[in-house]
Amino acid sequence: MTIPRLGWPAATAWRLVLSAGFLLMLAANLPGHMSYDSIVGLFEGRFHVRVTWAPAFYSWVLGVFDAVVPGTSLYVIASGLLLFASIASFASLRGRVSWWAVALAAAAGLTPNFLIYQAIVWKDVFFANLGVAALVSLAHAARTWDRPWPRWGWLAATVLLLAAAALTRQNGIIVAAVAAVAAGWIAAQGRWLRGLAWGAGGFAAVVVVVQVLGMYAVPTRVDNPAATDGMGRGLQILRNYDLVGAVALEPTLRLDALEGANPTASALLRADARNTYSAERVDTLKAESGVAAALAGLPDQALTDAWVELITERPDVYLRQRLEVFRWVFLTPAVEKCLPVWIGIEGPADRIAALGLPGGRDAADVQLYNYNTWFLGTPVVSHLAYAVIALAVAGVLAVRRDRTDIAMLGLMVAALGFTASFFFISLACDYRYLYFLDVAAVAGLIYLAVDPRLKLRPPPRG
Repeated sequence: MTIPRLGWPAATAWRLVLSAGFLLMLAANLPGHMSYDSIVGLFEGRFHVRVTWAPAFYSWVLGVFDAVVPGTSLYVIASGLLLFASIASFASLRGRVSWWAVALAAAAGLTPNFLIYQAIVWKDVFFANLGVAALVSLAHAARTWDRPWPRWGWLAATVLLLAAAALTRQNGIIVAAVAAVAAGWIAAQGRWLRGLAWGAGGFAAVVVVVQVLGMYAVPTRVDNPAATDGMGRGLQILRNYDLVGAVALEPTLRLDALEGANPTASALLRADARNTYSAERVDTLKAESGVAAALAGLPDQALTDAWVELITERPDVYLRQRLEVFRWVFLTPAVEKCLPVWIGIEGPADRIAALGLPGGRDAADVQLYNYNTWFLGTPVVSHLAYAVIALAVAGVLAVRRDRTDIAMLGLMVAALGFTASFFFISLACDYRYLYFLDVAAVAGLIYLAVDPRLKLRPPPRG
């Protein structure tokens, strides 16, 4: 297979395919699709108020774009451009492009992951785009490493993107940690103390920017007191979910912290756990049930002590329960139950009215939904398939291992590490939670296809 240098016709086809994919996504979906989370996030961003305990940064981002053009159209354009432009830059990153890459990019653009998902106003989609863009930016820094000014420009962009990702999803800091290791590897050039200093310095820079942006993004007005401690609230929900799941899995499990605090509530929890708990999602615990009443009757500290007791004294039960929850989010055994896509604008009627949004779904939305169903049950909608791709891409890059490859290898590791973190924190099987894995794997595969040679001359600098 001949791999032409940048120029007509392969590079021209490359640009046309990616531009067409981006424009098709916009034409099919603008102003974007919004669920409850999206609508509340835009409400928070426009009116500078905290209503939920979800990350405030994402609401702030929506508010910034909404202030320029009301609604979410401008946000969808900017978010999608992050991903499509990052992939388009692979040609200049490698100094060449193959026809394999053109074909792969065209195919990817027709999958729901790119054609539909990129227009869903979810923080998971924005996070995925930030994560990909950050590691691609690091790859460009690696390419220009011997030229200080371009290198520092790309590194500054990398730090900003990583900080935004960490603020968009709580476990997004994993991506920053992996990127810091990759940056240290690139900078080391055989001197590992130098690499350690670069990696530690890069991670510290991300943490500083996270603190600055985080303080700026949080509004002063709070309508919901629980919104002031999002991390704490999230841990409480995770704690309760794990405890109920453990008791449902093993009804005879004894947790002294619960028995000592309120034997009656503990007995009620044990009696109703199996009928209420679902590894599919945490929502069943919100229903009116004996479990909800039992949890309400137990002191917060007793529940925390019982959670620690479960993890430290019965790790076998804890890990079995966590494994089943992770199976649902990673393998999605019944994907139709895991919100594989969202179409239209649906949510709280009062918020939709306050925002002046056109609620509901139209005929075009229905067609998009039907199009998505064609892919259900195929590898296109399978996190496992993308994990295999990411592992394969990582293996090839680890063998080839030039400077830009190290950054893209970091992207594969970051996506896999982010996915693995859901073993401990997953609360529901919604497909969007691991969307970053899907997009990163596709981006990595396209990156390899752009320049599939295994033996390389030094890549072009500048």
